[in-house]
Amino acid sequence: MKIIVRTFAGFEEILAEEIFQITKLKAEIGKRAVYLEGNLETIYSLNLWCRLALDVLVELHHYKASKEDELYNGAYEFVWDNEFSIHETFSISSVVNSPFFNHSKYVSLKIKDAIVDQFNKKIGKRPSVDRENPDHKFLVRISHDQVNLLWNTSGDSLFKRGYRTMTGVAPLNEVLAAGILNFSGWDLKRPLIDPMCGSGTFLCEAIMLARNIPPTIKRKSFGFMNHKDYDHNLWEKLKAKSLEEINDNQPTIMGFDNFNEMIIASRSNINNILPKNNCKITFKDFFDLEPPVENPMIILNPPYNVRIAQEKNHLFYEEIGSRLKHTWSGSDAWILSGDLESLKHIGLRPIRRIKLFNGPIETKLVHIPLYKGSKKDKYR
Repeated sequence: MKIIVRTFAGFEEILAEEIFQITKLKAEIGKRAVYLEGNLETIYSLNLWCRLALDVLVELHHYKASKEDELYNGAYEFVWDNEFSIHETFSISSVVNSPFFNHSKYVSLKIKDAIVDQFNKKIGKRPSVDRENPDHKFLVRISHDQVNLLWNTSGDSLFKRGYRTMTGVAPLNEVLAAGILNFSGWDLKRPLIDPMCGSGTFLCEAIMLARNIPPTIKRKSFGFMNHKDYDHNLWEKLKAKSLEEINDNQPTIMGFDNFNEMIIASRSNINNILPKNNCKITFKDFFDLEPPVENPMIILNPPYNVRIAQEKNHLFYEEIGSRLKHTWSGSDAWILSGDLESLKHIGLRPIRRIKLFNGPIETKLVHIPLYKGSKKDKYR
């Protein structure tokens, strides 16, 4: 089967590396996606183990269309009752980049019409559309005149790990957090600290990575479970094997926040992953926090609010930079922010800048080594 694994912009290469580690299969890098060929075991393994994927798609049908009737006829030719029955619900979404078709909702409607018309003609009944919680999710992707009909084997997006039962106002996407840990090159042993931890997404992803816990092991459902070819025994076998691969690695992982609600949320989410863990979550304001260990790696996603006056946010970031420089020397800071102007006010020079997206928001991830004295002193 042709498999398409989607991810965030900028994650394509590290996702391809992750897929090779999981499957030993080489993936071709595309735009916000990678491509490979595999079987059911490949699909199940990717859904279970991929920390950097948003979803896993399978190509069902490919054809050319530059007119409305060609779009409809191509979808009508595919045998849809091999995929699902009239007793199950489905949804259609579209991604369109074509001079021939301008509206993604219209494309979805035409494909939906072709599916239900085929069922009506063959069986005399039609399946229902459910946009909220369908049994089967299908995606239409059109590039110029090339039409791909895809099946979403993940169902809900893979950032929905199943462990987060409590969140803050603007929780960080789990896939984004896992990607940032990947970019940081964390060795799974060095102490890791999130001094503004919120609901603990970095901490949760870090402990799963360190202990080799499958990211979606807590999830109850996937799209592939509703398919006629679902192999329950294979899925249970892969899950059982994954549990055997969890290790006892216990690096120092610490989180701090100045809101009690976030401390409670972080502890709850981490305990959902691993009830017996050594993560330390403490109530403390970043600007009062002294380094609790030597030579930690700091992962920081400072809160920002578009309603706050820009001058105040600039000052906030200046204070972050000052605190890092004068208190956290000997550490490495990785900072993610969607406030690109305020980020410049950190006042410390990054050695690496990575452009990322948190949903539609352009963000920047910067790496700032925190030396004692000046950078020149380090190399004297």
